[in-house]
Amino acid sequence: MKQKLLVISMDATVHEDVAYLQTLPNFQKILGKRAEVERVKSVFPAITYPAHSTLMTGCTPGKHGIYNNEPFKTFDDGYKHWYTDSKWIRVEDLFAAAKRAGCTTASVYWPITGNNPNVDYIINEYFFLQPGDTDIVGAFKRMGANEEALKAVRENEHRIHRSPRWPVLVPDSNYDDFLMGCACSLIRNVQPDVMLVHNSFPDSCRHRYGAFGKEVKIALDAIDMWLGKVIEALEDAGVYEQTNFVLLSDHGQMDLKRRVKLNALLARGGFIDVALDGSLYSWRAFAQTNAMSASVYLLDPANKKLYDEVYAYLQKIVDEKVWGFTKVYTTEEAKEKYGTYGPFSFMMATDGATAVSEDWKEPPLAEVDLEDYTLARATHGYEPELGPQPIFLAQGPAFKEGAVLPTANLIDVAPTLAKVLGQELPQADGRCLTELLK
Repeated sequence: MKQKLLVISMDATVHEDVAYLQTLPNFQKILGKRAEVERVKSVFPAITYPAHSTLMTGCTPGKHGIYNNEPFKTFDDGYKHWYTDSKWIRVEDLFAAAKRAGCTTASVYWPITGNNPNVDYIINEYFFLQPGDTDIVGAFKRMGANEEALKAVRENEHRIHRSPRWPVLVPDSNYDDFLMGCACSLIRNVQPDVMLVHNSFPDSCRHRYGAFGKEVKIALDAIDMWLGKVIEALEDAGVYEQTNFVLLSDHGQMDLKRRVKLNALLARGGFIDVALDGSLYSWRAFAQTNAMSASVYLLDPANKKLYDEVYAYLQKIVDEKVWGFTKVYTTEEAKEKYGTYGPFSFMMATDGATAVSEDWKEPPLAEVDLEDYTLARATHGYEPELGPQPIFLAQGPAFKEGAVLPTANLIDVAPTLAKVLGQELPQADGRCLTELLK
């Protein structure tokens, strides 16, 4: 029988968590015979959507085109504008390789897979209800869910709880209980050959309680419980023994000491004009947050005088050693070092303890905001050399039991998974981790 590939992204899970995971009953079933990369270097900025786009393409953010969770904007209209549609991805992904291999495919809350023509069963990530949007089934249908995918949504819609997320996080206070139920439904109903699943509960707990708060174990315990249900579904479908399990993550997190409004500093420098009512009147330079870093856009990037003025001002902010910024990268420098480039002109790195708010109003220090991942107790988005590192744990007929690599890169994941399917990703920047494969 054809081998299956099941990839579960446990957002913000890090190497330091593995010792605890090995004590949990369902993880023990997978981890006892695992191949692994102990520490995986993420992308810059190390945030969810750029990282997950890299995980499914093997390309750096500049090449695949996703260098933030949201498109750039200078306004707040109360809506979430996160990327959802696969049209934003500029390169071939793992799902295309899977279709070349003759596989059926599914994505459950894997970012930016909406309307992906190579995904048979799409339940695209959708955890932010827009004002007035209560049609859950309709939302997934707009994102490309076919009738089998919608059947899974309907079977698990009761798991979506609209109770407030704060102040206490429990397994059913996010969308993770719903999406893991959907994954089990798809396994039982259609047995996809390749399925990618994204669970963000560890990320939520770290934002809320701190990078290594004792409450993070709530999330790890919950994933173990959900993993048990997935294993049960695979056994019910008769495909457990031929399933390759891959448990991985996208980035780590670090605790925050300060939250800085870079746009307020740009306003002080004369690059943003604020109206009397506090609204944005005009701008010549504007910073988009990447949590613990920021991308700075120019209204006229071809204006060399403006470019030089902004660069000098940003360098002055770094040199003051007051606000937690450590480096100004030009687009060319970020491209050379990290493969990250786009329509922004600069990237501002921080010390791994400073997050960036997009607010432009004085004072330049922002308050803790647990509803905003960039301003909570811990976050990510820093240079990938810093902090706790993501994981790659795999077990199944394609993987070599006991194989260990101390380090690898996030760009190496997709070429490795493509190889499991007997395929290659010609556009990928990473390499296949052949040391882990039989």
